[in-house]
Amino acid sequence: MKESPESLSLIKKYIGAQEFINGQLRYCLYIPEEKVELAYSIPKIRERLYLCEEWRSKSKQTGTAKLAAKPYKYFYDSYQEKDAVLIPVVSSERRKYIPIGYISSDTVIAASACCINGVDIFVMGILQSYLHVLWVKTVGGRLKTDYRYSAQLCYNTFPFPKISDLKKQEIEEAAEEVLLVREDYPGKTLAELYDPDKMPDDLREAHHKLDLIVESCYQDKPFANDEERLECLFKLYEKMTKK
Repeated sequence: MKESPESLSLIKKYIGAQEFINGQLRYCLYIPEEKVELAYSIPKIRERLYLCEEWRSKSKQTGTAKLAAKPYKYFYDSYQEKDAVLIPVVSSERRKYIPIGYISSDTVIAASACCINGVDIFVMGILQSYLHVLWVKTVGGRLKTDYRYSAQLCYNTFPFPKISDLKKQEIEEAAEEVLLVREDYPGKTLAELYDPDKMPDDLREAHHKLDLIVESCYQDKPFANDEERLECLFKLYEKMTKK
């Protein structure tokens, strides 16, 4: 807002699964307790807060009505001032890879996406791998036939391997390469880039290289097939849950 430059500290990017996959850009007001007074001092923001308060106060839902007293608060708020890995909650089963992103700390992630705050990029690399997608396909939920990702079922249960600093660096570099290749296609959305019939060869190759590095952390020789991959993962999961 040109007339209220101080409002910029209250505005953040807002992204959910649809915005992320389809390349849409949205913004939201994010007002922490220490900036409530500032928010009410800005006419246009104050007007929005009053409208929100009025709408909530008329709701028949008890939880909604209670929050009328604090119209600046979200019902669901997972925001932390940290970079985060974003994983769409629902993703097409046609894709070999789930489009995953590394999101900057100035972005509020909506409930339609799973966010993992404050992790290194090598973690994103492992989550971006085919091995993790196979795990999600096996243990995760479904919406019709599409993958449904949840932190509890898919991330918390996934058996991360013991990784040396050298392997971490290799995974980071390969994960960054995937992101860089995506940037070579500024006119295409992730929905287009990850369409199995249209996926660019260089993006497919970047993912393949990442897969080879990640899978080498689990066993020395290449996996023969998905059955062998799952057998390895479930053995590690069994060890993990016995601790």
